[in-house]
Amino acid sequence: MFAVSTTSNVSKKRTMYGHFGTTLIQTGLLVAGIIMFGEITGRWLESAFVFVTGALIFSVWRRNQLYRWLEKRPGEPITQIPGMWLDMTRRIQLREAELLRERDQVQGLLANLHQSLGSLDAGLVHLSPNWKIDWWNEPATELLGLRVGFDKDASFFNLVRTPELTRYVEEENFELPITLPSPIQANKQLEYTVCAIHDTGFLLVVRDVTRFKRLERMRSDFIANVSHELKTPLTVIKGYMETILDNRLVTDSGQRAVEQASKQAQRMHSLLQDLLTLSQLETTPPDPKPIQIDVSDLLIDAERHGEEVKTVLDRSGTVIRRGPVTPISILGDWSELSSALTNLVANAIRYSPDGSVIELSVKTRGDQAVLVVKDNGPGIPAEHLPRLTERFYRVDNSHSPATGGTGLGLAIVKHILYRHEGELEIQSVMGEGAEFRCVLPATRINLEIQERTRA
Repeated sequence: MFAVSTTSNVSKKRTMYGHFGTTLIQTGLLVAGIIMFGEITGRWLESAFVFVTGALIFSVWRRNQLYRWLEKRPGEPITQIPGMWLDMTRRIQLREAELLRERDQVQGLLANLHQSLGSLDAGLVHLSPNWKIDWWNEPATELLGLRVGFDKDASFFNLVRTPELTRYVEEENFELPITLPSPIQANKQLEYTVCAIHDTGFLLVVRDVTRFKRLERMRSDFIANVSHELKTPLTVIKGYMETILDNRLVTDSGQRAVEQASKQAQRMHSLLQDLLTLSQLETTPPDPKPIQIDVSDLLIDAERHGEEVKTVLDRSGTVIRRGPVTPISILGDWSELSSALTNLVANAIRYSPDGSVIELSVKTRGDQAVLVVKDNGPGIPAEHLPRLTERFYRVDNSHSPATGGTGLGLAIVKHILYRHEGELEIQSVMGEGAEFRCVLPATRINLEIQERTRA
């Protein structure tokens, strides 16, 4: 590398000195011509004027030759222009050759890239900043029905004509993909993911998720059907157990066995109920007519439910109190938001020791609303926090059935918030408790409490 660099520098120096020598010789010839004709004619001033003017005219002519070549199409060979412009023309020639080589390399890379992108299963479409179709790969042709020579520079909205896509683009929130029916096959479901490319437009990724959606629906239907079928006989068993216990139809020795069976039947009933709730959240669309909900009503409902949980779990020493509450209303589904908040309160009671303090509060963070459930329990290890919203996931020290939990509460909360365009944040420090935050966007809140009607 050093040897090549040294050789290149030497070559450049030789070229520079050569051009300097050529210029010096040309200048010397001009001066000699002026002196010779001045001696012959005796008119030094006139001789100098003629020779200098001639040299300038010749130089301007050569410069115009260079300009005419520069105005030609790139890639055409340049005519050698001797004299003062020789160094410039040679430098331009070398630079042009470098640019041509770089262009060929870029074109080769683009060709390889297009070939690689064409082999992907996902469809790729490059869109201009105003959503005009610029380029697409072969899978996009099959998924979207794009036609070469027809759809180039066409608006993407003329191809996929759905109000959902229009709203998706207008909101400019591309963190999550959107699933829409195929524009050419009604029985197919396509997932659209938009990636904004700085100053050049957007990259649209299209995937066929029909099979995945079908399997997801089959799974949800299976869970819902099994839960429904089990719920009826379990309700009967639970009823008979309660009758036996209330009427003391068993001996003292059998009393404990029946009590344990009744508790397990109740626990199974709660599990089936949560499975049905989760299945309904996944398979049904959000309420198309949400209402304005006073957050104070949500907190009151959560407190009342928390007191019931305390009684069932014998946590009479646990205190549920209300912290600072910003007076806002939330646009949403009452039953779902109430379920989310009551699940968080019940979760805090189950996994905190008796005598703990559970605080409910509402605050604003920028243009977002945050509903907070905070406890001073033992806390949750950091390695478990990312997985707490998974179904049936439990922290090691919470496997005891004494808590009465089903392992689905936080999954239900997550899905409810997702249906309200929000998210669940969990923060915990060992020995200092845990804080669960329901974060809702500005589109869902009103700082001025509005009158609400609730069925």
